[in-house]
Amino acid sequence: MHTLDETDLRILRAMQLDGSMSVTEIASHAGLSQSPCSRRIARLQEEGVIAGKQIALDAEKLGFHTMVIVRIKLEGHERSLLEAFKKAARAIPEIQIALLVLGDFDFYLRIIVRDIAHYQQLLQNKLVTLPGVREMQSSVILEVVKDSKALPI
Repeated sequence: MHTLDETDLRILRAMQLDGSMSVTEIASHAGLSQSPCSRRIARLQEEGVIAGKQIALDAEKLGFHTMVIVRIKLEGHERSLLEAFKKAARAIPEIQIALLVLGDFDFYLRIIVRDIAHYQQLLQNKLVTLPGVREMQSSVILEVVKDSKALPI
């Protein structure tokens, strides 16, 4: 991989700020003309530094009003159990983030649902059937204070 210079970092900062910017706008932020900026963006994509582009949807406007953090402790830590749990968790669309962690619990899940009734159905029909679950604790999120994927570059 090519070493990133300050110009590359300015491009990446601009793209993190607003993924819908045109190459011309990104070039302006980076202090470049359009062609060299376009070439740098293409190189950053080829090298995997830019891993894709996603659109951010407004969950509230789409009827998803409740987020829940679920902490899960598994019955054991065998590779097959961990892999089975991860595969099953990936298949549940309401699970936005699944994190394997060190500490008192094995996994933290961030779940988005329409309301508490939706969460209750999800809990009863899917979450309790995840492979190897020994213990589960849930916390309803009252307010998202910060939610960012931006890297501190």
